[in-house]
Amino acid sequence: MAAQCSGKSNLLLNIGCGRLVRSGWVNIDYDPIDGESLYFDAIDTLPIENGVVRHIHCEHFLEHLEYRDAVHFLRECYRVLADCGTMRIIVPDAERYLRAYCAGDDEFFERLIDLGGHVEPLRPKIRVCNQMFRMFGDHRFAWDFEALKMAASECGFSQIIRSSINEGDYAIDGQDWWRPFESLYANIHK
Repeated sequence: MAAQCSGKSNLLLNIGCGRLVRSGWVNIDYDPIDGESLYFDAIDTLPIENGVVRHIHCEHFLEHLEYRDAVHFLRECYRVLADCGTMRIIVPDAERYLRAYCAGDDEFFERLIDLGGHVEPLRPKIRVCNQMFRMFGDHRFAWDFEALKMAASECGFSQIIRSSINEGDYAIDGQDWWRPFESLYANIHK
């Protein structure tokens, strides 16, 4: 990745891209697609110069890191972003799940009975919650807006704004039906 970014500025990073590879972006993932995305382990230092990135997009990625590793990653993002650079973070919204559970919102949980491609219907409702929090052991931290705002603020970000799907200057959000249904969207400014 260092070679692809070295000496460049105004970069657009799509970190944790998975299969959502975007044209014109530096697409990065822990499990890259050969020829389409680059390898990066988020617990490492980003091999990118300070202040050369215009925007970072992270969709359904941050929840795969332990909290302390997520804070380290956010600090790295802050470091590589240019002054006035921006970041988009999309994660499963733990608050939405907890509110739905406490309210006994059967419709919310019925729509998610196969969350994460689960073959067996996830019933009762707490099984859907556990699937979101754990996702077959891949999820490490459940985010809500308060935790995201606190972590980003600790890393130096000045504005952390709750948003919605496709809201912002770079509309590369995934379009699966479930994303706006269960996700937290945030736009962050350096």
